[in-house]
Amino acid sequence: METQFLRHVAFGVVIWATLLLYPSTCSKPCSIPATFNFGDSNSDTGGLSAAFGQAPYPNGETYFRTPSGRYSDGRLIIDFIAESLRLPHLSAFLDSMGSNFSHGANFATAGSTIRPPNMTIQYGPSPISLDVQYVEFSDFHRRSQIYRKKGEFFKKLLPREEFFSQALYTFDIGQNDLTTGYKLNMSIEQIKAYVPDVLGQFSNVIKVQLHFFLYFLFYYFQPN
Repeated sequence: METQFLRHVAFGVVIWATLLLYPSTCSKPCSIPATFNFGDSNSDTGGLSAAFGQAPYPNGETYFRTPSGRYSDGRLIIDFIAESLRLPHLSAFLDSMGSNFSHGANFATAGSTIRPPNMTIQYGPSPISLDVQYVEFSDFHRRSQIYRKKGEFFKKLLPREEFFSQALYTFDIGQNDLTTGYKLNMSIEQIKAYVPDVLGQFSNVIKVQLHFFLYFLFYYFQPN
């Protein structure tokens, strides 16, 4: 029961985000200028590849015709979301080659977990867990605006300040928290026992994100 609930939590936000793309679910036409994504291999567009080497062939063979940083032969759900919003595909935050963050950034890395891993990457999980991804996002938000003020190409490659309150935020993560237990030969009961902690840590990140929004709205939209 807990495992099933975790899957709903892990993928529910992405499903909700996808539904937003259809006019019948919006009271008025959706206008979303940017997307910020957090997750694992289901939505990684180049994060882990930038850190540890490109995902090899046959990854990327059908659509991109070359390794694209995705652990897929084609596009991911996050790519289709971006296309439906008429936005460019999300660049990975960790990728310094040819990245354009003017319409958002992707903090997902393949193998990421909600809970911080207590083992080395050789055993499977990425060291870039959800809490680390949120730290990266916070740093990106602050530093992107510092550099954007320098103008020139920085202004073209980094998002506007107001985009952070208008953006779509997606989370697609949680499966590796479960599969890691199986790889460590844990029983189903042992895995079910730590599911509440996984959900609790996921909830904490969402709460911190909510506080960020409230602070941003108060600071940015206060009357002159």
